[in-house]
Amino acid sequence: MRKARLFIVAVFALALLAVPATADAKRRDRDHDGLPDKWEKRHHLSTRTKSAKKDPDRDGLNNRREFNNRTNPRDADTDNDGLEDGPEVRVGDNPRDPDTDNDGVEDGDEFAGTVQSFDSSTNVLTILLADGTTTRSGTVDSRTRIECEAGEVHAAHDGGEGGNSGPGNGGEDNSGPGNGDEQGNCTTSDLTPGRVVREAELEIEDGTTVFRKVELG
Repeated sequence: MRKARLFIVAVFALALLAVPATADAKRRDRDHDGLPDKWEKRHHLSTRTKSAKKDPDRDGLNNRREFNNRTNPRDADTDNDGLEDGPEVRVGDNPRDPDTDNDGVEDGDEFAGTVQSFDSSTNVLTILLADGTTTRSGTVDSRTRIECEAGEVHAAHDGGEGGNSGPGNGGEDNSGPGNGDEQGNCTTSDLTPGRVVREAELEIEDGTTVFRKVELG
């Protein structure tokens, strides 16, 4: 009886040792780069050389950040919304959700960046995207809604005497692009170089690219 009891105790002890061994296997990281071997194998990355700082899909996210964001390090646009994972993370969108704010417009069509230029003679606005190299241009017309941060209203809307008869200034002439309260609380005068663009929507109509919405930060 005593021998049988010792045998049972020994088997139980071995079973306890097997649990952490299994857990270690799941977390195994042979090259010690912070990326589990299982994840690296799934995405055809090396498990023998450190690859955490590499960026095989050239989307601006290295493999470590791809792992943390649960994106595909071999696909520059994991959610196929037209916006690469790196810029999407930088502007605060979810790189695994093509429509982060669930407004019916894909994130790739709601890009963000800064105003590069606005030509008042042609009403063409150019926005430099978050990646720092890509630009998007389009016309700003009477249908364009130009919005600023909540509570911010252009000085021309203050209702003071004088200087309030021009387009978008609360006077009688509101025919200019992006003017009038129905088109938002800002005007084209706010489209200054370097101004942060939180969101913008572009549409192509009859071969012409038109901004439907420009939300400034």
